[in-house]
Amino acid sequence: MLTVSHLSAGYGKLTVLHEIDVTIPAGQFTAILGPNGSGKSTLLKTIFGLTDRFGGDIMLEGQALIGLATEQISRQGIAYIPQRQNVFAAMTVRENLLLALRHLNRTQAETAIAEATALFPILGQRAQQRAGKLSGGERQMLAIAIGWLSRPRLMLLDEPSAGLSPLFVTEVFRTLRQLCQTGITLAVVEQNARSVLRWCDYAYVLREGQVAFQGTAAEILADEETVKGYLGVGRIS
Repeated sequence: MLTVSHLSAGYGKLTVLHEIDVTIPAGQFTAILGPNGSGKSTLLKTIFGLTDRFGGDIMLEGQALIGLATEQISRQGIAYIPQRQNVFAAMTVRENLLLALRHLNRTQAETAIAEATALFPILGQRAQQRAGKLSGGERQMLAIAIGWLSRPRLMLLDEPSAGLSPLFVTEVFRTLRQLCQTGITLAVVEQNARSVLRWCDYAYVLREGQVAFQGTAAEILADEETVKGYLGVGRIS
């Protein structure tokens, strides 16, 4: 689905990504791992047109994304959910969802909200609660739901488990797995390698803006050198 070829990108004169190659097949849950400063978040931002691109190509099913504005990239069927500031805190859960559906008529919007609350039950329970009063896990569910309501082909998520309790980490990844099973392709940046490798299909490990290792979740879990040297955690069991 998405092919990143020889991509170099960064901010101003600072190059963060150095000619990296990443392929994300349709319907796959792909994790982007690596230590802080390795370029994980920059990769997602670059795909979504939020950085300075210095070379290389990004193709979505044969359509070049380089040179497109963020709004145009979104219209190609890509949703980006940042780690922070991903919901409107002063608005209720329902208002956040309705804002994402402002292009639909009332009947269509109500149908979409019903579908969203069926997939994310906690949002139905918190419909009239302000998003700023939600727990971290509930807020992340709302952010994912907002992205899902755009009916994307590809979702880019930056650190969806950051700051969450172990219970909500599991719930978030279980929900993402469900979305993937419905046909949505996922690219998920994560610091929590221990958890995401239990749910993803494939992973890239970045280091200093380059791909240091790649493989299926099972291959990475079985590689002690990668786990210890690049991910900074003990053996994952």
